[in-house]
Amino acid sequence: MKDLNRINRNTKAAAVLIFVTILLLISNYFMGLNSKKTNETIKAIYNDRLMVSHYVFQYTHTIYQIKETANSLKIIDFEKQQFILSHLNTIHQIDKKYLKTILTPDEKKQFRIFQNQCMAIQTQNKDKNWQKISLLSEQSLGSLAILARIQVDEGKTALIIANALHDGNQFFAQFEIALYVILACLSAYLLVLKKMKVKIKIPENPSMN
Repeated sequence: MKDLNRINRNTKAAAVLIFVTILLLISNYFMGLNSKKTNETIKAIYNDRLMVSHYVFQYTHTIYQIKETANSLKIIDFEKQQFILSHLNTIHQIDKKYLKTILTPDEKKQFRIFQNQCMAIQTQNKDKNWQKISLLSEQSLGSLAILARIQVDEGKTALIIANALHDGNQFFAQFEIALYVILACLSAYLLVLKKMKVKIKIPENPSMN
């Protein structure tokens, strides 16, 4: 009977150890998954937010130069045309890089508006309509300001997601520590304390005979 009880206790202890081990494996899996998602989110912040913000800044600088050129009274018409055409070509080169990034639906919509404005500037440049180019440039700068605001909002969202994933990793790390403590205690109890049990022999009463 004692052997049967000992087997039952050992079986229960083994089951607990297996359960704790499985929990540790699950915790490690979710921690690894969270770490992967965190890395992807941080890369997205750089590739699809910071880099796009850099492109928006380049667009803004180029459009501003086109506007200043169109308003200038010191530059002859032919030079204005060539200068504006050169800067529009620069914008087309930036377009190729910009379109390789991941854009939200709002960004795509606003970017199409900006592209249409640039095409209108190109058309007006052929007709030497400097006043219209100046107006279109101002509208383009407004479109770029909206794109920049979208970038800031998207960047904040991505940062919030990254922080949430980091907090999740911290939770799983603390959970793992707690499981390791439980596992250590169980191991100590099964391997050490069991062996240290001492059978205390109670002395018998002296015989009166």
